[in-house]
Amino acid sequence: MTKHARLLQLVVALTWLGLSAAAAAGGPSKDMWSGAWTFEMDRQDRPWLVFSDPRGKTVFRIGCGSHFELDAVYPGNAPTQEHTEASITIGNGKTHMDFAGFTYSGPSTFPPSTSMFNQADLGHPGLADDQWRVLEDRVLDLLESGQPLKISAEGKSYVLPPVKASRWRARFQKIC
Repeated sequence: MTKHARLLQLVVALTWLGLSAAAAAGGPSKDMWSGAWTFEMDRQDRPWLVFSDPRGKTVFRIGCGSHFELDAVYPGNAPTQEHTEASITIGNGKTHMDFAGFTYSGPSTFPPSTSMFNQADLGHPGLADDQWRVLEDRVLDLLESGQPLKISAEGKSYVLPPVKASRWRARFQKIC
């Protein structure tokens, strides 16, 4: 095979991979993202509930430490500049919640050709402890429903399988 033929073959393969990831991020709601849920502790002993694609790239994660944090592949259009205001809706077929935050270019830990949505403190950094616990329980109930999770924005969406990570909620709440 000639040098040019191998180069063309490589370009076609990389383009196909990039388009596949972009289609999964912004495809119709019937698209189920494949991968696995894990409960992880980072180097600072902060807990994270993470959904990763088969290549180990982060599609969705929620965790706590110095503050509560939610990151997800943004299903809407890619931001034209960093730190662009955006919102996503997470639903489980029975209920849904809206999250206001910001979009960024997807970091290398996210699938290629995707944008990242980020929200700190569930959008309410100044809540009193009792109000915070009610909001936190509502979010964790949504995730723990046993139903697929639909992540949507700007009329586009993707679906994650139900959360399956052993005893994640008890461990999460014990630390948070």
